[in-house]
Amino acid sequence: MKTQALLLMSLFVAPQTFGQDSFFPIWGDEAEKRGYTLPKPYGFSLSYMDMSNPITVNSINLTGHPVLEALDVDAKQADFSGSNITLRGDVWIFPFLNVYGILGYTQGTSKAKINSVSCDSSGFGILDSNRYLCSLIDRLGDNLPDNTMFELDMDGGTYGVGTTLAGGVGNWFALVDMNYTYTSISAIDGNIKTFVAAPRVGHRWEYDGGRELRVFVGAMYQDVQQYLSGDLKSLGLPSALDKIIDELAPDGKFEVSQSSDEKWNGVVGFQYAFNRDWEVLAEAGFGPRETLFFAASRRF
Repeated sequence: MKTQALLLMSLFVAPQTFGQDSFFPIWGDEAEKRGYTLPKPYGFSLSYMDMSNPITVNSINLTGHPVLEALDVDAKQADFSGSNITLRGDVWIFPFLNVYGILGYTQGTSKAKINSVSCDSSGFGILDSNRYLCSLIDRLGDNLPDNTMFELDMDGGTYGVGTTLAGGVGNWFALVDMNYTYTSISAIDGNIKTFVAAPRVGHRWEYDGGRELRVFVGAMYQDVQQYLSGDLKSLGLPSALDKIIDELAPDGKFEVSQSSDEKWNGVVGFQYAFNRDWEVLAEAGFGPRETLFFAASRRF
């Protein structure tokens, strides 16, 4: 009974049946005997993704000078735009369960408007010159130019793991894809940790020659945590502020924590199999987070 229940979750399928000549997927022969068609068990895909996403700036800490450490920078919202290219290797362990590994490269830019800068002078003595500098910054910090921004350019290697659960009834299918990736930023110290869960439902059509079209809609949950640090000069501040930093703290550092603002967005896409060996996929995300995703896959 348990085996039959699991087999009913069988994959949303490849175009033709085939005699299983691999250990994977486990229970593959039983699934075929019950009329299910399965994809070849092993695959590699090359993909490209472009993304634009609002993010929340959780904290900005500055070090290297007592005045810097007394500053409170009001820049709560930022816009992230970036892209990545990844190579993915996967295997269908069961007819309904795929596992995969990811290796790739990510690059992006985060831009946040600095609304104001305040400085708490209470920690300095009356005769301490830093007290007067802090008071001056506090008075000027509410009248910053509209284009006062800090900008973080980031790029680095990405790697991760994921799994897909899939099932179907007739020509209708459903799946849930989940993965966790880690990106090590190279230009500045830091990392990006991302968890994605994406449920989808769709319909497939079979054509002559083993061709198949699958169209789907769904949603994507994405939790992004960014931890970044480096030299103040790498923030892309206006030149006037860079000059002040050169005089005040030439070795000044920053630490920034950011997270995704909107975790959910809708997705729509299609997958087209030219035959049992080659297929392509295109997907667009809409809502507060906008994405474009393309992939080409080869199965064995």
